[in-house]
Amino acid sequence: MADEGVQRRIPVEDNIDWVADDPRTTPNKFEFEENFPEDLFTDIEIPGHADWEVRILGARQRICSTFKNGGLPMYQIAFEHMGLRLPLIDLEVAIFNHLELCPSQLDPNSLAFFRAFEIVAAHLQLAPTISLFFHLFSIQRSRPRGNVTDKCGWVSLKHHKKFFDIFEESLRGFKEKWFVVRPITSEGWKSIIVRGPKRDDEGKVVRGSDGKPVEVDCECFPFCWSTKHYAREAKSFTFKKGALSKEELADLKALEDFVEEFPPSLWEDNEGNPICDEEGYQLSSKKYINTKAQLKCATRTEAEDVLSEMKNTQLSLRKLQAEKKRRETGGTSSSMPPKVSRTEAGGSSVVGGYRLMPRRPTEEFVIPPAMGHDCMMDGKTRMKISDADQTILASMGPESIRNVVAESSVAVFKLLEVVTFLNGRECKYLQERDEALAHAKGFGDRLTAVEKDLSSETKALKESQAKVAQLEKDLRDAKEEEGKLKERMGELEEKLSSMTLTSAADEEEKKVDPAGTYANFSPAGLISKIYELITEGMNEMKEVRDGQIASPPLDEDEA
Repeated sequence: MADEGVQRRIPVEDNIDWVADDPRTTPNKFEFEENFPEDLFTDIEIPGHADWEVRILGARQRICSTFKNGGLPMYQIAFEHMGLRLPLIDLEVAIFNHLELCPSQLDPNSLAFFRAFEIVAAHLQLAPTISLFFHLFSIQRSRPRGNVTDKCGWVSLKHHKKFFDIFEESLRGFKEKWFVVRPITSEGWKSIIVRGPKRDDEGKVVRGSDGKPVEVDCECFPFCWSTKHYAREAKSFTFKKGALSKEELADLKALEDFVEEFPPSLWEDNEGNPICDEEGYQLSSKKYINTKAQLKCATRTEAEDVLSEMKNTQLSLRKLQAEKKRRETGGTSSSMPPKVSRTEAGGSSVVGGYRLMPRRPTEEFVIPPAMGHDCMMDGKTRMKISDADQTILASMGPESIRNVVAESSVAVFKLLEVVTFLNGRECKYLQERDEALAHAKGFGDRLTAVEKDLSSETKALKESQAKVAQLEKDLRDAKEEEGKLKERMGELEEKLSSMTLTSAADEEEKKVDPAGTYANFSPAGLISKIYELITEGMNEMKEVRDGQIASPPLDEDEA
């Protein structure tokens, strides 16, 4: 693999002015010189591999600089105290790719959570998927000094609900102890490079003359500090509970139950004496998965023991110290088994060894990862038989070997029959499942239409209810007004009934008309009668003037 050819296809960040002052200005303690520092830690690979090398840079290089030929800047603490080894496991690669971050852009405490989660998932037989991991953890971004808004620093993980203890509350000195790790073999390159379609500046796939996409070498995750991560909101990297699959929800429940079983951590002083409150009760606090104790384990068995005996942390630590002392004094100890890669589609992990003992049944036999390791059986694979099985076969005669072959052949044919039967039945189930999914989709569309109609009808109902409420209010107001008018009419009727003609008017009428001749006359009749009397009077006066009527004689008094 040509290093220059790969490097041309890997995007790099030449400008680092966007990086916060702390990572951009902190010098590297490990500078290129004749004698390497005594505290330089170079154990970076899984035992038995020689695919990577450590490179010490010049004084001008920084952790956020761009390095050629596949160089990855890494903090020493990740290898020295957190047990990180190359090549990275699938979970770690997937997390860096999901976050669009270079490994050194993450706070080292976050790297500790990676390994702790992977160990716990293996112990509980959970599938360590990206969605489950980022349901447990969310991200937070460090704020540069002076609250500078256009500068970006480290990214770290935080709990939604706490399951793991933090590795260290304060990691001092990690910023200045870093170096560059680089693959030096094709196997090393294959762990960080994949074949993918070439894309132009606009992100479109470049196709050849035959119409097929042009494939080039692409990085599995960012090799240098990049601004891509900060272009997205922090919450876009996490998964809510509703986004988890049924299997992931079951795994989440198993993890919650596992942590809930931990007894509280009893407080003690440096001498082992209990710390009590004012009433004499020993103080305690909630216990979580001990991240630091897991990462101190040199073997997978030790890590399993720490989790199995989490109910008695002090006992686990004493056992680890005794094991470490035995190794230092020259005792043998089993090494950590290599991590088995997972299938990319499923995102699950199978971790563990075979642990087969002669003439004893094994508790769990892990099948080689045929689906996730396509090149397991190729032309370069050499089959080997264990020494014990070679001894058994060598002691068998021709007849015994023929019997074994016959029995194995029958077993193979039985296996083929079972597989054929199961395939036919499963295909039927898959067909029924597809039909159910199609029916569910159509039902979902109908449900959406019904919900839309219900929404419009609900809106119309609310408007009608508002109109009814207004009419009821108007009716109440009209009734109140009607009551007021009735009260007013009653008052007026009372006043009208009290208004009658006085007796003085009757007396006057009697004086004028003592005989009551005109009492029953209407006003119009009275007026007519008055005119008639006036006319008669005037006529009599005229006759007197004319002498037609003699004047009556005057009596003595009148004379």
